[in-house]
Amino acid sequence: MKVFLTISALLLFNLIFAQNNFEEHFLDKSLRLDYIIAGNSEATNVYFEQFKEEPFWGGSTKNLIDKFNFGDYKVELFDVETNILLYSRGFSSIYIEWVFTEEAKYLDRSWYESVTMPFPKNESKIVISQRNPQSQFMQIFKINFDPKNYFIVKDKHSEFKTVKLQYSGNHHEKLDIVIIPDGYTKDEMDKFHNDSKRFMEYFFAVKPFSENRDKVNFWAVDAISEESGTDIPGQGIWKNTILNSHFYTFDSERYLTTQDLKKVKDLAAYVPYDQIYILVNTAKYGGGGIYNYYNLCSADHEESGRVFTHEFGHAFAALADEYEYGYETADQLYDMSVEPWQVNITNLVDFDSKWKNLVDKKTPIPTADTKEFENKIGAFEGAGYVKKGIYRPTHNCKMRSNSTDDFCPVCKKAVTDMLKFYSE
Repeated sequence: MKVFLTISALLLFNLIFAQNNFEEHFLDKSLRLDYIIAGNSEATNVYFEQFKEEPFWGGSTKNLIDKFNFGDYKVELFDVETNILLYSRGFSSIYIEWVFTEEAKYLDRSWYESVTMPFPKNESKIVISQRNPQSQFMQIFKINFDPKNYFIVKDKHSEFKTVKLQYSGNHHEKLDIVIIPDGYTKDEMDKFHNDSKRFMEYFFAVKPFSENRDKVNFWAVDAISEESGTDIPGQGIWKNTILNSHFYTFDSERYLTTQDLKKVKDLAAYVPYDQIYILVNTAKYGGGGIYNYYNLCSADHEESGRVFTHEFGHAFAALADEYEYGYETADQLYDMSVEPWQVNITNLVDFDSKWKNLVDKKTPIPTADTKEFENKIGAFEGAGYVKKGIYRPTHNCKMRSNSTDDFCPVCKKAVTDMLKFYSE
């Protein structure tokens, strides 16, 4: 009976995560769905904007179905005739962060959003779902796609040059990272190239990237800004830059983002890509990273190298911040009846599903943040922006502070698993 159950479980796992034949269902280019998401803290609506054909599919042709279940949202692509799931990915967005701000309680706002997938050969259905507080995905939008539709936008982009910073091989079998500049003028393109190479070496100085250099391609797009720098609203500084990046996102001085996702995606499409990294030409400390959305960091602060890889942990592997910031107790931000979906934080509701298997039996849970357990894996209170009720795996980690270059074992495994998924 035990053997039968094991075999049945394996068959179910393979059925759920069975990957499709790329050549049978897709053309080797991308379909981009752009939409407007709008609402407030109580309600959300989604409105179709456009379909756009892009010249490259940067992702794997083998791993088309998401197996991680990360993100605040999920996009799924189904074949209309058979209803077979052909492609899926989890992702997050800046909108879902705004929903938890005070402003969202009294103001409706809209945000431009975009998801990219391999280009279907046949009529398909696209579904976007949002994770509710109980961690269940609920459909918020669906639309059918006909590849013969002559309203599919096919604009060609040739204004800017591209650079192969590191080419390890076929982009379908590598993790492809595109670096896009913001706030670099025409006269600063050499600086952008040098900055990009410098940050690439920061990246490869950190494990597990240092051990997997041959699995990564780096690209750069020479996108020129009219002015040097970036917006700093809290200081009355405004610059005319190509991506309109800015500090003071949600009134957090160091939170560096852009709301111009349409332009970001247009520039990224110059090359095959899996991850977008925006390098902002400023010495001011800051950055941002959102899962399968984009990364940003400032180019010239002394801590920017560590910020670069910290933000990549967010955007690439969906890792949570492990510091406390702004919230006293977990119930201010989390539904405490279910586990947070990020792999590196827990409320101990279902610790078995997290990293309990990595904890020494002699280590108490929760774990005191003392010298005795400084180098142990446990459950240390204070993470996910809150002081009480959310726990992290170790005393310190790249996702907690800039005082270390190392991911903790839990975060390193998450990054390694994702790297394998994109480079097979």
